[in-house]
Amino acid sequence: MTSKFPAARAVLLALAAAIVALVIAALLVVSLRSAPQPYEESTPEGVVQRYLIAFEAENTQTMQDYTMDGQSRSLCDPEPYNTQPLDVQLLRSTVGTNSATIHVRFDTRDSQFLPLPDLSTYDDVFELRKINGTWLIERMPWQVGLCTEKEMGY
Repeated sequence: MTSKFPAARAVLLALAAAIVALVIAALLVVSLRSAPQPYEESTPEGVVQRYLIAFEAENTQTMQDYTMDGQSRSLCDPEPYNTQPLDVQLLRSTVGTNSATIHVRFDTRDSQFLPLPDLSTYDDVFELRKINGTWLIERMPWQVGLCTEKEMGY
């Protein structure tokens, strides 16, 4: 009598090795992907990129510098908050002589836990105006926004 257990054990070991190899390959791909390209600071895309970097660093002063009427604005939610790392993709931009619209996609970090990952992403826009040769954000998505006292209801 011959036993089928050694053959089954070999198949299971091969399957386990293949799974480990796939996990290692996935980790390598994720860790080696390139950082987003930096845009020129003088472009609308560059202004949005630097604004988002300042938001993630909780640097309100820099955020105010990139917005119209920035000094009259403060964080929309005055309560202390714990920012999550942002995952924002620039989808497209429409740049005119004195105005620009930057379409972005926000990806919440919950996407890896949701069965339907499309529910964790949403698109929004930044609107910019060129004032005295400088691009400034006129309207930004509420998730990363600065608000005036009037907008906050004061």
